[in-house]
Amino acid sequence: DALRERDAQATPEQQEQAREKALRAPVLLLVVVDECGGDPEIAPSERLVSAGCAVQNLLLMATALGFGSALTSGKALQSQALRGLFALGEGERALCFVSVGTVVSRKPVRARPVPVQYVGTLVPGRGVQPWPQQGE
Repeated sequence: DALRERDAQATPEQQEQAREKALRAPVLLLVVVDECGGDPEIAPSERLVSAGCAVQNLLLMATALGFGSALTSGKALQSQALRGLFALGEGERALCFVSVGTVVSRKPVRARPVPVQYVGTLVPGRGVQPWPQQGE
């Protein structure tokens, strides 16, 4: 339904592919953050970071127990079809899906970014310098 909502011309094959993807793992969780409820002192950005930490712990736990797990996102998370299916209220944001199951086949390893591209060191009087500093 989410696919048809954003693409009325989606073929039956594309719809079946989307359905199969959603049902691929035996456990499919939807991670939702309530950005408005609860303690008003907790900013929505803090709630998002906390949810990310919880998801990471869930993925690590699944791996430690010998399961495969994956986080997926996409345009379906903003669809009215998905919001209605899960009865999401005002201020509730669907962040991602987490799939957990037994690994049948592994994907090839992807190239990952090099940390030095994103990490720096604040040096007084010199600003942010590339990390790690050579010779320091």
